[in-house]
Amino acid sequence: MNKVLAMSILGMGLAGAVLIVSVALLFKSPAENVVQMVAAASTVAYAVFAVAALVLRKRFEDKGE
Repeated sequence: MNKVLAMSILGMGLAGAVLIVSVALLFKSPAENVVQMVAAASTVAYAVFAVAALVLRKRFEDKGE
């Protein structure tokens, strides 16, 4: 369970890093559609990892009691 939570947090960090890099490219990019898809995908991945980390943390805390 600890490994799953750690991987979820790591994935959230990587998705956030990709999102930060891709937002800068949205303003003057020759391949706008690709950058928009990357930004949208990294936003969704970040949200999924964030929710997974919150749910797993709650389950881990409940299991410890």
